[in-house]
Amino acid sequence: MQDIFKNFKVQKIENALYVVATPIGNLSDITIRALQTLESVDFIICEDTRTSSILLSKFEIIKKKLLVYNDFSDALCRNKVLNILINGQSLALISDAGTPLISDPGYKLINFLRQEKQKIICVPGASSLTASISISGIPCDNFLFLGFLASNKTQKQQVIQTLPLNYSFVFFEVANRLQQTLEIIKNTLENRNISIARELTKIHEEVIYGNINEVVDFFQNNPQKLRGEFVVIVEKTAKNQKFFSNEEIIFEIQESLKKGKSIKDISIELSQIFDLNKKEVYKIALDLSKTK
Repeated sequence: MQDIFKNFKVQKIENALYVVATPIGNLSDITIRALQTLESVDFIICEDTRTSSILLSKFEIIKKKLLVYNDFSDALCRNKVLNILINGQSLALISDAGTPLISDPGYKLINFLRQEKQKIICVPGASSLTASISISGIPCDNFLFLGFLASNKTQKQQVIQTLPLNYSFVFFEVANRLQQTLEIIKNTLENRNISIARELTKIHEEVIYGNINEVVDFFQNNPQKLRGEFVVIVEKTAKNQKFFSNEEIIFEIQESLKKGKSIKDISIELSQIFDLNKKEVYKIALDLSKTK
């Protein structure tokens, strides 16, 4: 592996925790800096030693001390990492694939180390979230990332129903729940465009794009595609897609005032529903509150 590094300056490893992104499929997506870091740190923290050992062996990073940190790790594990840092050593945190802390359990460790004033350094790279957005064709100038939705159908429906109209939203879904989730979107929202990415960076990489009805039909006709995990992106409601009269807007503001909601809360909530500037809604609500 040294040949890979010969044209690059060797980075100095600090007494810190390095949060290192690893490939989501294609091993060629790993960065030079990630390889340098993984080879040089004293310890590597991973979700599953079996998965991480495959990656490390591919790049001839051997005899490395591995620590496990996952959903079941507790304060004892976090204190072990802290003690390693206090003793002047270095660690790298990796996930099974992609960028750590994107829907994985590492945030408690990072939060704990931040409170303990330890240095944390980012080594960026592959992420299924940003990769999916970049090839989706869905406007994501403003979007909400929901991680994995609840497995419970009712809870999932409640989340989808309360999402603001003027934000696209992105979430991860597993194969055995994808069709149920698509049906909820179909029955709850308008017929928006949707992009679903699967097998990213791998041989069978595919993006299924269309309106929600088309995408539902696609998976009903191609059940063999329901494998692994998916990144789902749902388009926001286009501006002026639905026209609201001034009377409708005023009525909703008046109803909110009757319920005792603050003008600030009303401006935030209704600006999303009517796709208006918050200041506009705030001014209308303020004027109406004076005439009560």
